[in-house]
Amino acid sequence: MVKNKRVVITGGGRGLGLAFARSFLEQGAKVTITGRDATTLAKAAQTLGGQVQTQAFDISNAMATKAAFDDIHQRQGAIDVLVNNAGSWGPVDYFWNTSLEEWQEAMDINVKGPVYCTHAVLRHRVDHQVDSTTTIINITSHAGAYRWPTASSYSISRAAIIKLTENLAFETRHKGVALFAYHPGLVVGTGLVADGLAISEEEGTPRRAIQQWVLAEQEAGRTVSAEQGARNLLRLASGGYSALSGCYLTVQDDLDALLADQHAIRADGLLTLRVKSRSA
Repeated sequence: MVKNKRVVITGGGRGLGLAFARSFLEQGAKVTITGRDATTLAKAAQTLGGQVQTQAFDISNAMATKAAFDDIHQRQGAIDVLVNNAGSWGPVDYFWNTSLEEWQEAMDINVKGPVYCTHAVLRHRVDHQVDSTTTIINITSHAGAYRWPTASSYSISRAAIIKLTENLAFETRHKGVALFAYHPGLVVGTGLVADGLAISEEEGTPRRAIQQWVLAEQEAGRTVSAEQGARNLLRLASGGYSALSGCYLTVQDDLDALLADQHAIRADGLLTLRVKSRSA
C-alpha cells in the first residue's frame, strides 16, 4: 500500500503522530517526523528503532516551514504523502473567558501550520514539475464538522481545515494531487484527548465537562485505538482513493463503499461542509 512512499508527518514526535509514524514504518514507508523540539524528535526516532528522519521547526512560522521543507525535498526528493497531524486543544472555556493570546496560538498551529506545510509541498510540485502523485491528509475532527462549545478555537480551526481540503482538492483535481480531511476517531490512549484527560479540573468547569463526555464515550465503546485510527489513514495514503479527494472521511467509513458511490457523492456534495437549506 505505502511501501517505499516518502511520508512526512507533522507533530510526529509524540502522541498520535508517533503512532501514525509507527504504522507507516510497519508498512515499509520512508518516514520523516517533524516537531518543534529536536530532543523529543530524537527520542521518538530512538523509540521507532532509528528508522525515521527528523526535522525540527515551528509549523506556525512560515519562513521556518519553507526552509524545513526545502531541506526535506533536497535530502529525499518529492514527498509522496504529507500528514498534517500537529495540533493544539487551545483554551477550553466560555469564549469571553478565554485568553485571546492562547486562542490565537491554537489557530496558528491548527490552521497556519497545515496551510504552510501544504503550500510548501504543492509549490515544490509546481516548481519541479513533479509527475508522481501526492497525497495530503489533514487530520481533523468531528469538532470541525459539528459545533463544540467552550472549545471554540479547536472547533473553528478544524472546520477551517475541512474547508481548506475541499478548496485545494478542487484546485488540484487535474494535477496529480489528492487531499483528504480525516478524522481518526476519538482516541483516548494517546494524542490530544489523552492530554486533555490528564489535566486535573474541578467539577463544573467547561474542561471537566468535556473530560466527562470523553469518559462516557469510552464507557459506551465509542472510542478507538491509535492503531484503529491509522487503518483508513494508511489506505488513503496508498493512492487508491483519489476519486474521494476533498472529502471529510472518518475511521468508521467503508472507503471502498464510498469509492463505489463516488459519482453520487460528487453530485450531492456529500462528505463536505454545507449549510442545510430548508426544503420546499
